[in-house]
Amino acid sequence: MDEIPYSHAWAVLKKRHFNPDPYCSDLYKPKTLLTTYKYPIPPLPDRSEWNVPSNIDYDIVRPPKFKKLPSRPPKQLRDKLYKELLGKKSQNLCSTCGYKGHNRRSCRNGPREA
Repeated sequence: MDEIPYSHAWAVLKKRHFNPDPYCSDLYKPKTLLTTYKYPIPPLPDRSEWNVPSNIDYDIVRPPKFKKLPSRPPKQLRDKLYKELLGKKSQNLCSTCGYKGHNRRSCRNGPREA
């Protein structure tokens, strides 16, 4: 409840007839926002006017050579994940014939011989 923006909490708590001050963070109250933006923030100068030290100026940071495009995983991996996450953990075992994959009620085989 501490990080609810003031306007959202104020609307809900006013409808419920509560005092919103103890429920809202001081960061979102109008008084704090006004004091935060009281002083203007100057924009950065042009890039040619920046004072950059020489040891940092020559460091070249390049992006990665390859970028993986957003897409679905390949079918092999997808099938494996579905089997692990959504598939049955164990199969039914028929008590009549002893085979896996069905139960006694849906058995079409004859009884097992002992």
